[in-house]
Amino acid sequence: MQKNLHTQDQLLLRELLVESRIAAKLTQVELAEKLQWEQTHVSRVERGVRRLDVLELRRWVGALGMSLPDFIEKFEHRLEANTPPRLAIKR
Repeated sequence: MQKNLHTQDQLLLRELLVESRIAAKLTQVELAEKLQWEQTHVSRVERGVRRLDVLELRRWVGALGMSLPDFIEKFEHRLEANTPPRLAIKR
């Protein structure tokens, strides 16, 4: 299976990651510090240059004060709503 970083589902995931970070009132720098990552790593994920594995996603949402099940529930609702992402699709 091809791992495309720019599918609608991936865009919705990135959008929710960014929205969740902003709702937690964290900058990319602050999130990176909590994760003990470089800020550029956070930026690459949010821009769709790099994907997160499930363990990284768990750490990411935990740093935002969320549980992975709560984040996944929000993501599933977004997928089920079939609303197009607001992020632009890169070609």
